[in-house]
Amino acid sequence: MRSVFVFLRGTTEEEIAAYLDGAYPAQREPWLATSADDPCLYINFYRGGPRELGPEGWTDLVRRFGGEPSAGVMADVSGRHPGDEQVFDFVTSLLAIFSGSAQDEYTEHLWSLDELRSGQLVSGHPFFDYSGWYAESEADA
Repeated sequence: MRSVFVFLRGTTEEEIAAYLDGAYPAQREPWLATSADDPCLYINFYRGGPRELGPEGWTDLVRRFGGEPSAGVMADVSGRHPGDEQVFDFVTSLLAIFSGSAQDEYTEHLWSLDELRSGQLVSGHPFFDYSGWYAESEADA
């Protein structure tokens, strides 16, 4: 599964859950974003940062974020769907309401809402460019 992460500051899980309940009312934890009535994104709180990233990885993320996130949210993208539109809508909607940054699995860059909306490239790729990164790795092989 491909995943995206949103690290937020100045908010609580309760405030985020209230937003997610309104935006994705069909189910809670995970919240579901659908495509043609089929689950496309499985959205949950991200609480595993220090454990999953390890001490050095978490310290690096906190440094790049400018402090420890007050909350994290992640979306796993179903393999049955590309998920591009759903990921973009999920991340930009969340960042339009809450202060923070998003990260995909392909770079360590923390994307701002303005960068996402403008289509900024990092290492020659936009946010969540799974097909572009795959094509690049195949060309290098």
